[in-house]
Amino acid sequence: MQLTAKGGSMVLDFYPIKGWDDISIPGKFLRILTFRGETQTKRIVSSEIMNEDIINRVEDYGYNVTDYHTIPQYSSQSDE
Repeated sequence: MQLTAKGGSMVLDFYPIKGWDDISIPGKFLRILTFRGETQTKRIVSSEIMNEDIINRVEDYGYNVTDYHTIPQYSSQSDE
């Protein structure tokens, strides 16, 4: 899922992840925060943290859902 702030300067992306064995890791997502086109942070988060972040950004800060990412990204981590 992709969330974009009003004005478009801040973008928050969540991608499903998979290990190098091509097996999806359930309940874990890659979270990428971008500001003005430059990546600020990348980390693995649980589905609970992702859901809280989405609700917070949309309801409290007026972010818009601008895309849905369904293709898993490779990750060597499975923990937060």
